[in-house]
Amino acid sequence: MAHLYVDLTPSTKYYDKKSGLTRDEWFNSLQTSLTLYVGNLSFYTTEEQILELFSKCGKVKKVTMGLNRFKKSPCGFCFVEYECREDAAWAQNLLNTSSFDDR
Repeated sequence: MAHLYVDLTPSTKYYDKKSGLTRDEWFNSLQTSLTLYVGNLSFYTTEEQILELFSKCGKVKKVTMGLNRFKKSPCGFCFVEYECREDAAWAQNLLNTSSFDDR
């Protein structure tokens, strides 16, 4: 049986003090998160394109596009939420540092 490899030492020491979580709770929530941050997107990339790409790694629950607060147009990032942790981890490993829509 295959198991997901999880590095026991976090690669980052960043901790959001305003989250209201303890340091241990913060890092634990990162290890169990179902949501991926996707940055450096073209302003012309659509939610449908993101959904099509990330659905290849598993069942996507929701895509949330970052929007310019005044123009309500995409501003280059989104969040992709998966149904299960293994799919999110697979997408992170497979698509991290890849290019999409010429970016």
